[in-house]
Amino acid sequence: MFHLFTGKRISYGPKTYLQNAYFGIQANYMWIQSEGTFFLYPYLDDNKKTIIYYAFDTADQQALFESLLKVSGIGPKTAFQIVQLPRENLQTALKTVDVKFFQSIPGIWPKSAKKILLELKWTVGVEDFEKITVDEKLFKDIVKSLKNFGYDTYKVKEVLQKYDGKITKENMPEVIKWIIKNI
Repeated sequence: MFHLFTGKRISYGPKTYLQNAYFGIQANYMWIQSEGTFFLYPYLDDNKKTIIYYAFDTADQQALFESLLKVSGIGPKTAFQIVQLPRENLQTALKTVDVKFFQSIPGIWPKSAKKILLELKWTVGVEDFEKITVDEKLFKDIVKSLKNFGYDTYKVKEVLQKYDGKITKENMPEVIKWIIKNI
């Protein structure tokens, strides 16, 4: 499987191909770049028993695509459409909980938009959108622990996002105390 490809983009009708001097591959691609290095994500379609390639101009776009695939209710086509949206608009929609923004994406209905928005807000992050400095397992453990004590899950996640330090197993009790103090 290919993950990185250097060549040029060629379109024949509705199909897009990435081609270099040796060979070409068909890929879903809708960005501006027409020549250079492309980051590929090979997606195995179990129904058709084929590999579908999604091509991106940057590694950040590919990483966002992979993060979106982890959200239940988002398949590769929808994730690909979301990645193509301007990053600033996506960040604003997440911060303001704009359901209509996600409904504007073809194939996403009101109920799906709400579900995607809630999951995406906590999966991808609100502030910097690329990285959460918290170890995902510890993050989930803290949220689960405080939920068992009757705290609101979303409020805990919101406060935990604001925590500046690194969370480790050793400082987890202090982090929990800090969250309770700031709720």
